[in-house]
Amino acid sequence: MKRMRSAVLLLFGAAACATAPPMWVPAGASFTPDSGRYSLELPAGWMRLNEPGRVFASKDGPFLQRIDVRVLEVGKPLPGIKKLFAPGMLPQEAAEVAQDEILSAPGMQGATLLENAPASLGGRPGYKLVVGYKDADGLKMRGLIYGALDGDAVYQLIYRAPERYYFQRDLPTFEQVRASFRIRAPGAVRASAVQ
Repeated sequence: MKRMRSAVLLLFGAAACATAPPMWVPAGASFTPDSGRYSLELPAGWMRLNEPGRVFASKDGPFLQRIDVRVLEVGKPLPGIKKLFAPGMLPQEAAEVAQDEILSAPGMQGATLLENAPASLGGRPGYKLVVGYKDADGLKMRGLIYGALDGDAVYQLIYRAPERYYFQRDLPTFEQVRASFRIRAPGAVRASAVQ
């Protein structure tokens, strides 16, 4: 009976560990997701949500500023819009698709495109989008998205913060993260390993 109880407790303990929510860990280091598709240097003094294959970092909390990375598959439908990223798209064409997806996303009340300009990400030609919007509580927010199409994926590095104070304060830190962003060579990673 004792063995049976111990086995049941061990089983429940293992299940609880397997479903534990991700924890915040110090971010001040190089990060590469399990897919190996990209790497970047996260700033010291920030925290990162320790979730496999995902970058979600913040200094003062996710509602005050956050940095995210998205890897989207080329040719795969995007939520809420009919357009999609296609192989061989020019950076400006990719920017228009990204712009449409962002402006139609839930939670982007009154979103306005403030800037759409050429830029680079990970040494690849790409785009820079700056968006103004209000969050669910009516707080004015600003988002900055750098994106680049490379092979079978579109890489996006995203920074969001309240327009007042936090956006400008942490913008130089975000630009340092962008400067450290590296994309692996096309074909170096299997297409099925997209984040």
